[in-house]
Amino acid sequence: METAATIRAFVAGLLSRKADKAPFADSESLVSRGRLDSVDVMEIVLFLEEKYDLDFADRGFNLDDYDSVDHILALLKEFGRIGAE
Repeated sequence: METAATIRAFVAGLLSRKADKAPFADSESLVSRGRLDSVDVMEIVLFLEEKYDLDFADRGFNLDDYDSVDHILALLKEFGRIGAE
């Protein structure tokens, strides 16, 4: 659960910088609904690379991977950085 809380807190911080303090569900599509933009997604990518030692260079970019907390957690599972939480 620690990883999910870390991702939630990071996303909440991005939203907060936009004065968006509305709650969000882990499954909510934040990019598709316009709450996060492409700059925010790049910040998520950089955060994941630093925090979880990921390298996205050899992986195709799919915006859906960053659209929700659940999708980000699935991406971390795919990279083997977390197990089932």
